[in-house]
Amino acid sequence: MLKPISNAFEVVSTTLSKVREVSQPVRKFILHIIPLWLSMNCRYVFMNLQRWGGRSEKSYRSMFSNTFDWFCFNLEVVKACFGKKKLIAVFDPTFLKKSGKKTPGVARFYSGTAGKALKGLEVGCLCMVGVEDHTALHLLCKQSPTPESLHQKGKTLVSHYAEVVVEHAAEIKVFTSYVAADGYFMKKDFVAALLLAGLHLITKARSDANLQYVYNGKQKSRGRKRIRDGKIDVGKLDKRRIGLIQSDREKDIYAGVVYSVLLKRKVLAAFIYYKDQKTGAYKKNKKGKVKPEIILATDVEMNAKTMCRYYGLRFQVEFLIRNAKSYCGLSTARAEVKRNCTIISTSL
Repeated sequence: MLKPISNAFEVVSTTLSKVREVSQPVRKFILHIIPLWLSMNCRYVFMNLQRWGGRSEKSYRSMFSNTFDWFCFNLEVVKACFGKKKLIAVFDPTFLKKSGKKTPGVARFYSGTAGKALKGLEVGCLCMVGVEDHTALHLLCKQSPTPESLHQKGKTLVSHYAEVVVEHAAEIKVFTSYVAADGYFMKKDFVAALLLAGLHLITKARSDANLQYVYNGKQKSRGRKRIRDGKIDVGKLDKRRIGLIQSDREKDIYAGVVYSVLLKRKVLAAFIYYKDQKTGAYKKNKKGKVKPEIILATDVEMNAKTMCRYYGLRFQVEFLIRNAKSYCGLSTARAEVKRNCTIISTSL
């Protein structure tokens, strides 16, 4: 245990020296709290911090009430670890179960594990993933407002998610222009916000998504130009328009530029048909229909295989969230005062 703690102290000390406008008391506290956090094997509450850390509970509460730019801190860690390697940004919200009445922001949020909305908290996690290393490093963790408070402001959860990413678009574009997110984020408002900020989204579409072939024929001399040329039937894909880019024992991948009716724009789409290992035929759903996995990207110029590879790297954020919940108290930390909820960022 001593070596990891020593390494953590060294990394934190080096990173803090690169972060601007950090007061000496805050610097000392960060150097104290992160190794302490990693060494604790009990519930993460202020009383236990007092027992393990040697400072008073009031001191810990006071220091956690101070603001600290965790995004800049984590950004320096990313620069030090990845250097000039290829990266992609990944965004994913996660549900935190909370049953009390004192925690600010408690509402009903969707839980992927339960498959339904439950009472608790939700935080949006933004991270950078190394394409070669297959390793994710955390950038930002931001608590989602309650649906009621968003409704009062005329916003939605989707617009809130978009704001979290767009707010840091300038820093993200230093490393990459691609943001990977799961199929929930195939929303027109989310995509439009990212494109306006100069970012491209890589996501997953429903197997019954309304996609249409792009018209490449002769246009009329007058009037609006024709864009679409009929809906795509994924069970009977026109292989003259959507070409085969990969074939092996497990799957066939067809890719091409198509038109998304939902997003109202051209996108790059990859249709992944998984095969039955015994017969070699395409797998069917419970209704007996062939339904491929569809990966989309708003950048129609990118390589289709690269798009599929980048989307596969999206899952690395799940390991960050799992480790934060299992080993760093993300789901068990307690702070009754709203300003002390910055403890969540420290957990990651």
